[in-house]
Amino acid sequence: LSAGHFYSHFCALALPPLFPLLKDELGVSYAALGTVVAGFAAAAGIGQIPVGFLVDRIGGRRVLISGIALMGACLVLAGFSASYWQLLVLYCIAGLGNSVFHPADYAILSARIGGDFFGRAVSVHTFSGYLGWTAAPPVMLALVTLYDWRWALTMAGIAGLALALARDLVDRLNSGG
Repeated sequence: LSAGHFYSHFCALALPPLFPLLKDELGVSYAALGTVVAGFAAAAGIGQIPVGFLVDRIGGRRVLISGIALMGACLVLAGFSASYWQLLVLYCIAGLGNSVFHPADYAILSARIGGDFFGRAVSVHTFSGYLGWTAAPPVMLALVTLYDWRWALTMAGIAGLALALARDLVDRLNSGG
């Protein structure tokens, strides 16, 4: 769960370090690029209540894996964006993927962690999100230095797809199927 929460927060700050490059290449203002990040956050916030109902109905596992995969796919596609509008739409959809984390994570935590350890589990979970925010700028800057902004976003997306796959495999192994 903490790896997914790390990735959630990482994605929230993956784009801002790339703004100087995106501004010139896409021919938009910093305010327009800020709107992309705001769209991600707005979609994540708006999606949390309906996702909470979905988690209550079908459980957190599938919802969580789907959200991670959706975010990863959107970042991969964002690396191939030909326009500002494509980037904006993809980041808003990624925000919907991001909306799954708190409803799904807390449902899974409360179902699996006993009362004596629940506070610590939530603390580790929360801390992992802060680590994601902390890691995103230097990692994205390192990737863009080695490659370019498109590959940086694509690699961040591939990491999310790999995380979703790993999470699914671990859950299947733990459940015996």
